[in-house]
Amino acid sequence: MAATFRPRRQLALAALLLLAGCTSPLLDQPSKERRHSVFVPPLLTVSSSPDGTSHQWSALIWLVGQDVESQRSHSRALPIWWHDSEPPYLETTLLFPLWFERKAQDSTTRFYSLLYGYVDTPELYTGYVLPPLLWWEHSKDGTYRQSGVFLLWNDERQGEQYEFTLLTLLGLATGLHVQLGLPPEGETVPALGRTSSRRIEALDILGIVTAFGYDDVGDRRDIRLLTLFSSEKLSLFRSWRGRGDDPFVREWLFPVYMNVQDPGDGWAYVGPLWGEWHGDGERTDWWLLGLLSRHEAPEGNTWRVLGLPIVSP
Repeated sequence: MAATFRPRRQLALAALLLLAGCTSPLLDQPSKERRHSVFVPPLLTVSSSPDGTSHQWSALIWLVGQDVESQRSHSRALPIWWHDSEPPYLETTLLFPLWFERKAQDSTTRFYSLLYGYVDTPELYTGYVLPPLLWWEHSKDGTYRQSGVFLLWNDERQGEQYEFTLLTLLGLATGLHVQLGLPPEGETVPALGRTSSRRIEALDILGIVTAFGYDDVGDRRDIRLLTLFSSEKLSLFRSWRGRGDDPFVREWLFPVYMNVQDPGDGWAYVGPLWGEWHGDGERTDWWLLGLLSRHEAPEGNTWRVLGLPIVSP
């Protein structure tokens, strides 16, 4: 009987020692190894290092207690309250679920009831309501601000530039995307004295299909309908017109309409019914797949049927 009882007592003592050891933090030096002064688990355990710089006590297994080691400290009364101090964080306190605070040398974070909170730094202030549902932030110098509602809208102003997004699905689909106050120059064209540019896109899905696009950048204005793979050339309808000293026109409604105009020359057609070419003081109009055409030149007009002239100067 005694032989049976002794292993059980040794096993229980080993389990208690293991539990007490798991609650101790990592020590800075082996010389700071703690020694128990009170050991009555699970009611109370107290231990400290010989030099007194490190100590720990726990009650009710681990629910109530304190650990102190070098510059780190941890106090707790679970599940209601705990407090941590560990550089670079000066303080972390939680009164669950009513209040949370974290302080560092250059920032403060506070949340109340998991409904409202903020992060305050010397450069930026960020607020949250029902995070991540609603948030807003602004720079202390007034050059930047942003606010949004999760999956509903987001607006951002950076200096003179403003960006607005309505109905977004984590970047996979966007209902409306507006950019205003962009730099006046386009990617490859001059600014022509303009102070800013703007872009608008509506109903974009995975960058594969965009229902509507509008760019007013540099020396051009571009309107697009049903654009594929974010390529301006793969648009069902496109009107690309130049501004200022270069009033070019590039527009089409695929596949029934095309219009290309440059200063002094150009061409256009509407399906198989009508087409036009002009340049160098001459002009040709044709109808019905070219069965009938008229050529205007300084020396006079020429009419053709089936390519054969029937009226000429």
